[in-house]
Amino acid sequence: MSHPPATLPGMGTVTSIEAWRSEHPRDDPAERLERAVEGLDSVLRGTPRNPKSDAEVERELLAITGAVSIGMLEEAADRAERLRGRLLSRARRGG
Repeated sequence: MSHPPATLPGMGTVTSIEAWRSEHPRDDPAERLERAVEGLDSVLRGTPRNPKSDAEVERELLAITGAVSIGMLEEAADRAERLRGRLLSRARRGG
């Protein structure tokens, strides 16, 4: 008796989460926040003022400050990186 041909493609590679983590160490949240804020500062200096976006930026900066004040450095870094990305994207579009 012969085996029927396989009907499912190969599944790929099994990845060990421990091995992946050792190859991708996480940044120190404080260092990541510092880099994010430096990048954000340089973008803000080159961004033209706009009352609507200024209010959005101010709200996000207050949220970043609040996250730092309660020790949520990863959250603050995430927010700073996202804000920087949005501002860069907006600047590239010319708005």
